[in-house]
Amino acid sequence: MDQQPAHWPSLADASSSRYTSGVEDHGESIEPPVQAKGNCPWCCRFCSCTYRVPTLRELYDRDKRLLRAILAIVIFLNAPVGKYVLYPGMLFSTWIHESFHGLAALSIGGKISWLNIYPDGSGLANTLIPMGRFTRAWVASAGYQGTAVVGGIMLMFRRTNLGARIGTCGIGLAMLLTCVLFIRNTFGLIIMTPMAISLVAAGWRLPAFWLGELYALLAATTCLNAITSIRVLYFVSEATIGGVVRSSDATTMQDVTKIHSWVWASAWMVLAFWMTSMGVFVTFETQEKVAAREALEDFRGEDHPLALTEMA
Repeated sequence: MDQQPAHWPSLADASSSRYTSGVEDHGESIEPPVQAKGNCPWCCRFCSCTYRVPTLRELYDRDKRLLRAILAIVIFLNAPVGKYVLYPGMLFSTWIHESFHGLAALSIGGKISWLNIYPDGSGLANTLIPMGRFTRAWVASAGYQGTAVVGGIMLMFRRTNLGARIGTCGIGLAMLLTCVLFIRNTFGLIIMTPMAISLVAAGWRLPAFWLGELYALLAATTCLNAITSIRVLYFVSEATIGGVVRSSDATTMQDVTKIHSWVWASAWMVLAFWMTSMGVFVTFETQEKVAAREALEDFRGEDHPLALTEMA
């Protein structure tokens, strides 16, 4: 039985302040349900985005894109060749994980030496950070948290064509930038560079329908990997990555904070489930799209003349 490879960081070398981390989204009158919605809190006041919390029925009726993505993942997970189809998604999640290790280091005045992705889906981010327990903990905990947050945010924008286009292009450009600046191993460059270029091309030229399908599948696989990659932390504390035995992120956190690694793994698991739930139930849409859908719902009501004619 194939298992997803472990995603690990390395040990911190206190004397040189060098830290190497690992790895690691459409009778009776119908009354529309009450929804929590308003202007998008993350955009400027000129933005036309709105956010809303849908009901479970709405998720089924209007989130067919997400349902198709989930169905595809379930089929691939149980098909003989499924692991090869989902392989790029695993590498994508690994890239997010390692990139957040690097971003965490940059946020505290450190530097990224290199960022490598390996064929088994593992990865390493070698960073130079200031001495201290907080800095080590900050970098070590960033990978799993970053993957969970990115997956949830991607899911929130799955209903917007513009969001999917900007998101796909932006991710591709960011990946291409890391290939130029930080990825140094041959496999990482050979695989991640074409992936980055493909994402930019898809975001730029792909028709809206197919782009939305790709975006939803990418978001769903990221959320799935954010959850499943954590489970190995309960069973192993170290693994061989890049030819060297490395400690897991949870083990590093245990060494720094003296809190058991299972506590950290559980906290990251809760965050991954929380962000996935937020991504599913909190969606961002343009006001024009919301108005068009509400008009269609009103059109389907019993009190509409055409509806009465059709029923007669």
